[in-house]
Amino acid sequence: MNPRAGRTDARSPQAVQQIIDRILASPRARANSAFAGRTFADEPIIRRGSQMAGYLPKRCQEMRALATSPELRNTSRECIFYHQARLMEDYTDDVPYRGRFEEYFPTYQAMSDRQLRGYFTWRTAVRAGMVEEAPLSFAFVHLYELLMGVGTTPGEQGFHDIERFWQSLRGHAPQLDRYVRLWLRDYVVYHELDPRLVPPYVDLEFDRGLIAMRDGIAAWEGRQTPPRFSTPASLIAPGGATPALPNPAPPAQDASAKRRRMRGANAGDGADNPAEERLFSSFDVLSSYRPRVSRLYRDRPETLRHVCCSVVVQLARHYDAHRKSGLMESLFGSPLAMPYDMFYSAVFWSEQPHPDTTYELDAINRYTCARGRWYWEGYHGSHTKSTKLGAVLRASDQRLRAAISYEHPLVEKTVPKYLAKIIDREIEARLAWEREQEARVIHVDLSQLAGIRAAASLTQEALLVDEEREEGPAAGEASEGVPVSPSEDVEGSGAADESEAEGTSEEAAAGHAGATVTEQATLDLDTPPHVTPGPSTRASQGTLEPPTQTPQAEVGASAPLGLTPDELSLLRSLLVGKPAHAAQGTSMDMLVDGINEKLFDLLGDTALEFDDAELRLVEDYVEDVRAALDEG
Repeated sequence: MNPRAGRTDARSPQAVQQIIDRILASPRARANSAFAGRTFADEPIIRRGSQMAGYLPKRCQEMRALATSPELRNTSRECIFYHQARLMEDYTDDVPYRGRFEEYFPTYQAMSDRQLRGYFTWRTAVRAGMVEEAPLSFAFVHLYELLMGVGTTPGEQGFHDIERFWQSLRGHAPQLDRYVRLWLRDYVVYHELDPRLVPPYVDLEFDRGLIAMRDGIAAWEGRQTPPRFSTPASLIAPGGATPALPNPAPPAQDASAKRRRMRGANAGDGADNPAEERLFSSFDVLSSYRPRVSRLYRDRPETLRHVCCSVVVQLARHYDAHRKSGLMESLFGSPLAMPYDMFYSAVFWSEQPHPDTTYELDAINRYTCARGRWYWEGYHGSHTKSTKLGAVLRASDQRLRAAISYEHPLVEKTVPKYLAKIIDREIEARLAWEREQEARVIHVDLSQLAGIRAAASLTQEALLVDEEREEGPAAGEASEGVPVSPSEDVEGSGAADESEAEGTSEEAAAGHAGATVTEQATLDLDTPPHVTPGPSTRASQGTLEPPTQTPQAEVGASAPLGLTPDELSLLRSLLVGKPAHAAQGTSMDMLVDGINEKLFDLLGDTALEFDDAELRLVEDYVEDVRAALDEG
């Protein structure tokens, strides 16, 4: 029989604690003068050896010895820390530390034995979900461990472990924010995780603004988005040297795009462009002056948006033609591939070199690992709002207000002459386009339809011959605005002719000489589609002239350029400088559209335009129009 059976091992913690309790309970210990008059706090009077301040557990001693081992003696601090962390990955302790520990790039080697045991005691509580306040350097050491995959599974779980630990300490350690945000981004890139994990913690709004501005200018020009940057892996020399990486080649352009850039001094056409909303939105992020919050934008948003965007596009053309670098590069730097320090300002080391890979965070941020070296491809300029772009947009707003006599002007500031010329051209083109669009709008007043029908009935009544009047009921119905039956219409058409039409009363003819196109459309609805209109029906659908004038058909045939009498009268009034007025019941907009359409073959352009609501003949075409009318 084993004599030790049933006994407690004298070396076990339970046996040690029993001995301590027996000593403390002894009357001699209580009466010992060494303990008389002393007050003790939470710490026990007698401790186990492992609880003594100078005691260092065997695992910690082994960890200390790694730093001076032949294998790691001549390696870097990061390598030593990695192997020590792997050795201590599952180590726990129960000796709290209440002192201070402040160190740049803290590691286990920078800690005293007391601090080292205090750190592992604190880490034991953190892993159990109790994050207690501790020296800030403890937090950095634990973050280094998580970045290297110590105490977590590398990948998405490691990302969330770093995230949770950081969030739990942000309240009393805000200094961590500036480091952890970047480390989380690098962690996503290093382990090629979902890019959507990055935006909550790393502000990519400025980068998205750069993408929107770059792509917006390209789309406005009708070009494809510029190609990707060159891959650093193909540029690394075989011997391991890292030559300077060149700028990416400029995007290929078609012949029409090249011609547009060569004649960059030409203004745009002023028309809306599908790309302008995306381009305009980029100004909110990239420019120190935000046109979207301008007072003018509230009143004329489309006008200001187009002018700002077209000015930026024209300025980009100017830079491409006359400067060594483009507009984007001048404002925000060049998209280059530069060496990148992964997990900058952290103590980080990997046992295996990272395989060659390329990771795209977004359209302008790409990370490439080639032969163990990391590169970042993107815009390396300042990520602050551009005051140069702000000055361009403010000048566009100010000069547009002056051009339209806006009631809230901006103070004019000095801008280069070439820029002022670009802005003024784009403003002029836009305002001309808006006037042209306004002239094409046809307003139909439905409230006038009843009056038009009544006038048509009176005209029909005036054109009836005696035989038709004697029929009685048909004439009475027509006078009340009721359409004549098809049979009566056909019978009446044989009796009416042009001489009878000219014999109508002056009052009826003068009252309806200006019948509009709207009257024509309305009267057509009253004529049955299966009946061929006779003279009386055609008379009710056409425009009557006073008896003293030539009938409409004859005037249209003899007038120059096919102009109607109203159109001809309007043109002659404008040629002699008289105010232009439309006849009663005639739409000014429709007259202007008709004249412009008939003169387009002669001039190849719009002849009439509205200037501040006043109709005028374009000055360049005055003599051409005068000569055409005189020849006619």
